[in-house]
Amino acid sequence: MKPKYLLGFALIAAAIVFLIVTSMQANAQYFLTVSQLRARGQAVVDQSVRISGAVIYDNTVLYEVRNNEPYLEFNVVDTEDQIGKQKPLRIVYKGPKPDLLQPHAQAIVEGHLAADGNFYADNLLLKCPTRYEEQFPNQVEQKNG
Repeated sequence: MKPKYLLGFALIAAAIVFLIVTSMQANAQYFLTVSQLRARGQAVVDQSVRISGAVIYDNTVLYEVRNNEPYLEFNVVDTEDQIGKQKPLRIVYKGPKPDLLQPHAQAIVEGHLAADGNFYADNLLLKCPTRYEEQFPNQVEQKNG
């Protein structure tokens, strides 16, 4: 092969690698637990992050319509056994209330932590805790007993 073709292929390959690396960095999101999010403090305020936690379904769940839009607030902690032990994180979500929003459901929330300490969610995914009863039989007995 001629040197000018090799140079051309090398430039094309370098451009492809550069585009892949920059697009991965632009779309990267942290995936944190509630305690990890709090540990990072002000460094994650207004950054796009994804968190996971257990839903605390008690009298703090708020669902109403504001300005003709559904509005939902609820609390999460790292895991179900941290309920009452860990300071909960308040999730604020403008969207319909998911059917799977129930006690001890696993929430995966994408959004940002605001300076007011609330986590404003853009996307909300919930896992039903009953699907995991076989994996954690002791927890099921404690909940039902």
